[in-house]
Amino acid sequence: MATATINDTELLRTALVGDVTSPVLGINPYDVSADGVPFVSVGAGGVCYTVRVGSAADGWAADQVEPGASIANPDAAANEALLLHACVGNRVTVRTGTAAGARGVVTGKHEAFHAYKHVLVHLAPDVLDGLVPGDRLLVHASGRGMTVDGLPELACHSLGPELWEAWAPERAGEQLRLRVTRVLAPEVVGMGSGRVSGATSIALQAGADEALHGLRIGDIVAVRDWDATYYTGYHEDRVTVGVVSTGDSPVLGNGPATTILLSGPAAALDFEIDATANLADLLELA
Repeated sequence: MATATINDTELLRTALVGDVTSPVLGINPYDVSADGVPFVSVGAGGVCYTVRVGSAADGWAADQVEPGASIANPDAAANEALLLHACVGNRVTVRTGTAAGARGVVTGKHEAFHAYKHVLVHLAPDVLDGLVPGDRLLVHASGRGMTVDGLPELACHSLGPELWEAWAPERAGEQLRLRVTRVLAPEVVGMGSGRVSGATSIALQAGADEALHGLRIGDIVAVRDWDATYYTGYHEDRVTVGVVSTGDSPVLGNGPATTILLSGPAAALDFEIDATANLADLLELA
């Protein structure tokens, strides 16, 4: 088998900016868990020192905790562009504040319906210590428009060329062979079904399948019989591949937010189960 190639010479690299966010809450701070118990939703927005890519997705007293720094553009239209064009693996530079000049990596996206839309950035612990909400980060965006040579039926979404190179998918005849930590049943998909594929996250319902036990933030996973060519939804004989971007959620139908990387016919994709198919290992995130 040979390493599969992409149209890397055709891809644009553009500059987009996002500011470190602050967590947001409504007047009533309580949400309700799947067990009917009220809880205060924390974990989204701002800077998280505790949870990092490679950490367990469950076990946190939080609701979809976002690792590292969560950024968004304060202009709504510009934030939509940031969410669309930033891809997992893209390089990030801190431009303002005491951490200016530090480098990071895009590790995912997270959307909460009618609440917020964030791009998630991995940064070293000492850099996170120097960040405050409002600091501006520059994303060197690239990956939108990616195609796999010889496999035009595959739709690539938030997959940066940096991650592609580290992931090193292989071409086996008419198939693309990908390393994933697990292949999941379509029933695991909860909130996010029906969203636009290009700039969104879908939730994996942690209680829906024992195969989710031991899931880590940064794991690359495949969901069979699920399509994300344009919109996300159940479709027999299609497969969607994504990366786990946040922690778990106690809310019914919710769970770890997963950023879509690519989707296509099941016949065009083959999978190798590899426990190291995690962003922390692939991108050597310290």
